[in-house]
Amino acid sequence: MFKPKIKVLNIYVILFIFLIAVLIWQILKITGGEYNNLSVEEMNYLKNKGKIIYGADINAPPLRYLDTEDGQYKGLVLDYLHALSLELGINIETKPFVWATALEKLSKGETDMCDMFESPERAKKYLFTKPIYNLRGTVAVLRNSNINDLKDIEGKKIALQKGDYTNEYFNQNYKDAKIFFVNDLREALNLLINKKVEVVAGDEPVLLYFINKMRLSDYIEILETPLYEKPVVFAVPKNKPELVSILNKGIEKINQKNVLEKIQQKWFGLSTTIIIRKDLNSRLKNFVLLLMLFFAIIVLFLGLLNYSLKKEVEIRTKEIEDGKNQLKTIIDGIEQMLFVVDEDLSIKEGNKKFKEYVLNNFFPHFNFNNIKLCDALSFLCKKNCDSCIFIKAINEPVKNHEIKVGDYIYLLNTYFLKENLDKKKILFIIDDITLRRLNEIQLLQANKMMAVGQLAAGVAHEIRNPLGIIRTYTYLLEQSGFNKEIFKKALEEINKAVQRADRIVNNLLNFSRISGENCEFVNLEKFIRDILEVLYTYIKRNNIIVEINNETKHDYLTNPDSLNHILTNIIKNAVDAMSDKGGTISIAIKDVDNGFKVYLKDTGKGIKKEHMEHIFNPFFTTKSPGKGTGLGLFITYTEIKKLNGSITIKSEENIGTEVEIFIPAKGREIRNGI
Repeated sequence: MFKPKIKVLNIYVILFIFLIAVLIWQILKITGGEYNNLSVEEMNYLKNKGKIIYGADINAPPLRYLDTEDGQYKGLVLDYLHALSLELGINIETKPFVWATALEKLSKGETDMCDMFESPERAKKYLFTKPIYNLRGTVAVLRNSNINDLKDIEGKKIALQKGDYTNEYFNQNYKDAKIFFVNDLREALNLLINKKVEVVAGDEPVLLYFINKMRLSDYIEILETPLYEKPVVFAVPKNKPELVSILNKGIEKINQKNVLEKIQQKWFGLSTTIIIRKDLNSRLKNFVLLLMLFFAIIVLFLGLLNYSLKKEVEIRTKEIEDGKNQLKTIIDGIEQMLFVVDEDLSIKEGNKKFKEYVLNNFFPHFNFNNIKLCDALSFLCKKNCDSCIFIKAINEPVKNHEIKVGDYIYLLNTYFLKENLDKKKILFIIDDITLRRLNEIQLLQANKMMAVGQLAAGVAHEIRNPLGIIRTYTYLLEQSGFNKEIFKKALEEINKAVQRADRIVNNLLNFSRISGENCEFVNLEKFIRDILEVLYTYIKRNNIIVEINNETKHDYLTNPDSLNHILTNIIKNAVDAMSDKGGTISIAIKDVDNGFKVYLKDTGKGIKKEHMEHIFNPFFTTKSPGKGTGLGLFITYTEIKKLNGSITIKSEENIGTEVEIFIPAKGREIRNGI
């Protein structure tokens, strides 16, 4: 269904706000004149004072500057002061100073006012009026410099006008900047063009004026982002608070007459609105007409609003109903069993899969109306309520909990829904993962058997070595005439050879068997050395040195079958990475609070950056056909996650790879002899 971007209701609201704004504006215009009149005390204050002395910067055109041609103090602010003088009926005498001197004179009370930015530091010395105009602080840099943004000016040499607000701003925001103070921005730009500084900061109109006046626009540019944009106010000494109220009333009168816009037009060429002032009676008449129109539109607005709201409710109700039906269709299409229960385990809702599973497999005539979860899923019940996972889920979420029932395996997850006023509700998701687990086991075993096939040649060579020893000493026994000393030595060597062959065969069988789920206490160093013995010929043939650094003091309770497959795959990958040039594999084992970590570092060819995000994907391999299936790291990652562990791999091409494996242990004990 087509929906307009701007609804009728929104148009009504905008119209209503507009009318309110116009009404407030008219009221302020009518009442503003009386509010801005000076009191008798204020007029006496000005009469006794005789004049107000304004002192400010001598060289900040076009805001204020001393014209060298006629010796007159000119600028936008001076024109504003002239208008203010007329409004207040008092002479405002202007005195130009170097900016730092102007601030000093004001703080001592030798002058009465100066325009500036308000700041916490300046508030310690001065009182402030209402804003008179807005001003931006900007940054000038040499064109084609390496400074393109405000973040680039950190640590640079910066020229600032002494006493200017930029001094405080840079102290707060750019503490590493190297500040050079100058008397005015013309001096600062000269330092910049001579490359004695890298940045000049100051008021935007002053910077632009000097850049144009000095014909530097081809060499200097203003950064697009301003440092700040703040209102400029008049500051007066703290011992003259009466002057603040007087100046504020003059500022209000000037604002009503749009004097500032006219002054801006003169100095900056900005277009302004010409405002025609009407007499009080005319404005009152317009106000009454406006008020009558306002109330008439209010009545119309309320009627249209009521109609619009009614239509909107109908549309929203239909959308909610459609959305509810769509959501139900989506949830019913999910293959997992989803159902919602309250805190007393009464079933409130369930998707189609859940209902069909219970009805078809267990209770053909089951009624789902507020039936208890324990009755609906009695096939999952262990008959022990103290350890029931469903009861536990009422108080805390359950994540990835496996439930075994006969030959089936189910995965349980729970989530708290938004609580109602009376009872909270819990969403249960049960997934039959039996087939997935069988596929994982088959995939793992297939990968193991492929690895066994690759190791077969090396293992055969390893077994031939002890067989050769047995054959040699048997021959010596036959030739020695059963010499007692030779006989003893031969039996000792034959026994060692038989033990070595037996150990190699056992390690190979342990590796190739289907992974179980039983946990045993494992001596990590011995465990890794057994793996290295199976891979001995493969490692030796590739001219690789293996170093082991064992910092553990415990044997850990963990799944040895999973750990065997994890470490074998990681070590074999490291050997493959150095198969063309040899190298070193460094293995470190360390205790951590709730388990152990294994660090493996090789000096192989590393992994390309573009391959890093794919290394744990199934069937991803960079090896040539016949040398890799792309399942090694995928199964390694899967086995680690089954143990609730983690793996991190860092690699640089042509430098090597570092692998960090963390395995949480179910228990640990001090190793014998430690």
